[in-house]
Amino acid sequence: MSALTAGGGEPEEPGSSGSADVGPLATRYDADAAAYGDLWAPVLLPFSRRLVDALPLAGARVVLDLGAGTGALLGEIRRAAPRAVIIAADRSEGMLRRIPAGFPRVVIDARTIPLAAARVDAAVLAFMLFHVPGPGRVLAETRRVLRAGGAVGTTTWDGPPTFAAQMAWFEELDAHGARPIADDPTDHRPLDSPGKVARLLEEAGFEKVRTWTAPFDRRYGRQELIDKLTGMGSAKHRLASLEPGARTEFLRAVRRRLEAMPVEDFVDRATIIFATAVAGAGQKL
Repeated sequence: MSALTAGGGEPEEPGSSGSADVGPLATRYDADAAAYGDLWAPVLLPFSRRLVDALPLAGARVVLDLGAGTGALLGEIRRAAPRAVIIAADRSEGMLRRIPAGFPRVVIDARTIPLAAARVDAAVLAFMLFHVPGPGRVLAETRRVLRAGGAVGTTTWDGPPTFAAQMAWFEELDAHGARPIADDPTDHRPLDSPGKVARLLEEAGFEKVRTWTAPFDRRYGRQELIDKLTGMGSAKHRLASLEPGARTEFLRAVRRRLEAMPVEDFVDRATIIFATAVAGAGQKL
């Protein structure tokens, strides 16, 4: 397999780079790909665009979009790196099947990137590091495939969503007996501050680390939030664990509760953490 020469056809099949601990999450993303592309990718795109704009991409020849999802960011990377081969990589085959034509696609575990060392000029890791056990290992692999002086950019959250309307949804799921997602590797704690992100980048062999933050401040409409939580993510899959009768009762109860909440309870005031860095001249092994 050569991701540098592959066309924009069918994704590679997962091989030995797969991992049981990220496989179940990838399967859920396969099932959620359409809803993710419609409901969530457009919400994240303005912030991911800021990350792309902060990277030196004009002269890049090879750019890796690691955790590309449904490919919402590929057009922005193409705009910034017009002469580059842009590789879309993700663990979810279902997500990659929805990306625009004309981009090489590869299904991978981000902890074992199937590229030779020093082959990539820049890597974009937008809203993905918290989904992988051991984000430091992902960054070390990213450093390995970057040429010396190549750039990396990441976006992460300061923690999981905690705004009142979403918390009410999960409280009602608990109250109605929805099963938890036991095999979800998502963990924001290693990445929930600029200092933690900077430290991981430095430990992976990156230099000139720069971090900054921006407020998310997403104000949901009531139905918009319901559509998101029933259409994708752990909320959707926990809801599916309920028997039909319990599911109907849950939806009735949670709608009543949401209808009684003020509009301010529907604002997600999370903080997005941005980081860019440069691959040092010494190879990090």
